[in-house]
Amino acid sequence: MFRCPQYLLDSIRKLMVSDGNLELLSEYIIVGLGGGYDVFPKVLDGVEDVSGFARTIKTYTGYFNGVKVSTIAVAGGQTDAEWVTALAHLKQARALIGVGWCGGLQEYVGIGDAVISVAAMRDEDASAHYVDPRFPAVADFELAAKAAAKLWQRLQKLGANLWVGVTVSTSAMLAETPERVELWARSRALCIDLETSVIYALSYLAGVPALVLLAVSDNVLLKKDCGFGTELSRRVDATYRELISSALETLAELHSTQDKV
Repeated sequence: MFRCPQYLLDSIRKLMVSDGNLELLSEYIIVGLGGGYDVFPKVLDGVEDVSGFARTIKTYTGYFNGVKVSTIAVAGGQTDAEWVTALAHLKQARALIGVGWCGGLQEYVGIGDAVISVAAMRDEDASAHYVDPRFPAVADFELAAKAAAKLWQRLQKLGANLWVGVTVSTSAMLAETPERVELWARSRALCIDLETSVIYALSYLAGVPALVLLAVSDNVLLKKDCGFGTELSRRVDATYRELISSALETLAELHSTQDKV
């Protein structure tokens, strides 16, 4: 599916994984979309830094409940989404889960809530280079169902809500005009981010099951954000950590079911 010259794919491997060695990477991958640099090394046992040359990308491989898992923290955006999906394709990964942040597009989507994107509107530029503009960007159903079952319980303890539905991915965050936001809100899109539709469209082509979990850090419709060092920002951080925990549990469960087949 990636028809670029082989040297470009080799470069991506070396930028993201030490010596471009795919053996250092697990078949189960969690990607921090715009974060996770400090969190990921702490959530795995026997963790090993297998990062490549790129200074903005940190890759770790370790174990969660006995299952080998790799985590990749990236700066975020459509190019990083394209790269991680290409890497998962090269590895022939069994599952890819992205964990990131988003801006709510409905009044009821509160800051500190979480969103499971089951499908994403493609308002970005990258995926159109691979598929027709009418091609849908959808999550893997099995991953979404497993993650939702785990997140309901975790978020209830935090007093946060879990929303499941359609989201929007854009490549021009500063071009979110009131008119566009209103259009997305009328379409009942839950939130907006930068990467989800790229990951969904490309991972589908690559045959890699994918899911994106998002913590709501602001509300675009209400023009509010969580701030820095506030009680609200700490609530967002807590939700983000629960998303990572749920992603790990989802991959461990998936591994157990696939191992029995």
